[in-house]
Amino acid sequence: MTRDLSNKPLYATTPFAVGGYMLCSATLLIVNKYAIYKVAAPSFILFSQLMGTAIVVKAFAATGQIECDPLETEKVKKFMPV
Repeated sequence: MTRDLSNKPLYATTPFAVGGYMLCSATLLIVNKYAIYKVAAPSFILFSQLMGTAIVVKAFAATGQIECDPLETEKVKKFMPV
């Protein structure tokens, strides 16, 4: 007798997702602290992170792997003071 498991959620993957998120978050926190300690320019580090994220998102959108909203001037203006 076989059981159909196709409709049941995979509970075994949830701890791995949570653990991966925790590891990624903790690593980013440590790397950010170290980067600010070494560079001593928090605004530059924030700009670099935002620009790097924008480049990666646009690259994934260009290859069709994700859908991305177009860049809006009003949203960009909100980040200008940073």
